[in-house]
Amino acid sequence: MPPLAGGSYLVSYLLEIGPTLAGGGYPGPITHEELRAWQANTGITLQPWELRFLRRLSNEYLSEGHRAEKRDCPPPWRAEEATPEVTDTQAAIRALVKL
Repeated sequence: MPPLAGGSYLVSYLLEIGPTLAGGGYPGPITHEELRAWQANTGITLQPWELRFLRRLSNEYLSEGHRAEKRDCPPPWRAEEATPEVTDTQAAIRALVKL
């Protein structure tokens, strides 16, 4: 897989916050409230695009988890995608799945 250029800190933040939240017995995406509390507790101020990206990663993480429950689910990457042109979103999701 290609390296995650410039966005690896966001994956670290997502894992620190928790890629999902428990709610009603089922996991859900991280919320704006959770992100706001994390920023207040850590003293880290994120840009609006970073917050949206973290929420998107959380949703993608959940979606991939649901897809992965199927017995014949293919991996979330393909060998032909492993090029430098892979988007940061795809690379970040792959980095999460790899953990």
